[in-house]
Amino acid sequence: MLALLRPHLHELNEELKRQRHPIPDLTVRQWELLRLTARRHTNAEIAGTLSISTDTVRKHLENIFGRLGVAARMAAVAKAFPDWSL
Repeated sequence: MLALLRPHLHELNEELKRQRHPIPDLTVRQWELLRLTARRHTNAEIAGTLSISTDTVRKHLENIFGRLGVAARMAAVAKAFPDWSL
């Protein structure tokens, strides 16, 4: 019986996780930048990787912070990736 219920329970559990932690509304570029931030890259390293200026990285981070309602890099990472252990 449990074998039959397992996939349905798993799906229900995943849906409940999505409801508790909705996916933030970020652009593809913002997600890319946030992933690099989560890997503890500096603004200069992110700029080099993405071929953009450090000022652009800073502006992207400001926009991400605003969309997520946070004020710091790691707060943004924690909100965007709640199940990611750093």
